[in-house]
Amino acid sequence: MAAGYGALYDIGRWIVLFASHPLHEDFRIFYVAAEAGSRFGWARIYDAATLRSLLVSFPVGQTYIDSSVPFISPPLLAWLIFPLTAFPPGIAYVLWSAVSLGALVWAWFISAPYGGIPKVTMLLVALALWPVLDSFYYGQPSILVLALVATAWWLCTRDQDLAAGAALALATSIKPQAMVLVPLALLVSGRYRPVVAWAAGCAVLGVVSFAALGTTGVAAWWGSIQYAQTNGGHSFFTLAYLLGREPITYVIEALQGLLALAIARWRRRELDMVFAVGLLGSLVSSFHLHQPDYSSLLLAAWLVLRTSPPLWHRLWLLAGLFTMQAVTLGQPLPQVLWDAGWLAILSVSSFYGSGASDPATPPASVSGARAGT
Repeated sequence: MAAGYGALYDIGRWIVLFASHPLHEDFRIFYVAAEAGSRFGWARIYDAATLRSLLVSFPVGQTYIDSSVPFISPPLLAWLIFPLTAFPPGIAYVLWSAVSLGALVWAWFISAPYGGIPKVTMLLVALALWPVLDSFYYGQPSILVLALVATAWWLCTRDQDLAAGAALALATSIKPQAMVLVPLALLVSGRYRPVVAWAAGCAVLGVVSFAALGTTGVAAWWGSIQYAQTNGGHSFFTLAYLLGREPITYVIEALQGLLALAIARWRRRELDMVFAVGLLGSLVSSFHLHQPDYSSLLLAAWLVLRTSPPLWHRLWLLAGLFTMQAVTLGQPLPQVLWDAGWLAILSVSSFYGSGASDPATPPASVSGARAGT
């Protein structure tokens, strides 16, 4: 019931926000980037002057581009938005939100644990989480990335490794910071086929992107990324909030990522855990995050719950619901500490607990944890 009330609040809140402000700045940038590509060539999607020229028809207050909101995403995102430019921006925003909702339901259907009312509760919890609401509100592709990673996991459980790698390549080419360690976690777990397919898919998308952008477009993309990183807001929701943008911060982030990969190696027989620590490791090692990116933890939690963790572990996951709400309130510290705590819990339970794998035993291609379904 609590999850249901939370979901109703978030849905109602999105409707109110849409009625009062039917197009958020993030989606409008995605929209005009797609429009710029279709009208002037894809090499122009990172040109701030071109984007500004297309924003002149937008309402007052929605015509600016600064260091916090240029278009810096890979071109694949603009290509995905392109069909929606046939509609006015407000309608396109609603359609994109519908795509995100469908992606969330699909990810829940294939990967959430339990059955019946407990499984429905998992979906209601997802809808009640504010980072998920933020993903819908901002028009971010975070839920689409979550669904692609969930699809890759689902395909791996069915030994469809090539298709799984393709799904991961698509996710990487949309929003890499939310899942970039998942392919590496698969690699250290000994699952080479999906990793090879992922690398091949990324290579193909890279070649296509370069062909579409040309040297001018690639240079403009790099310049746009550098321009955006001058704004400290892009690291506000990372460890830099606590330690600043200092070398020690990047060292700790790298160590946390390596620890996540070590867990994936140790528990390589458990596909659920490999994907989960890949997602968690991506977030704790990232130097560029925003509120919607924490939606990836939803899938990580679902996969860990499939392994039937003990009560105290599940209570830690419950506490994470509150820290994720704090993220959207502009308080990233509880979430940063919770992430580190969960990584520590997974480390202890893996290396010293019952979850430890026999290092001599090869990984199973299909998830070994079915008790929670």
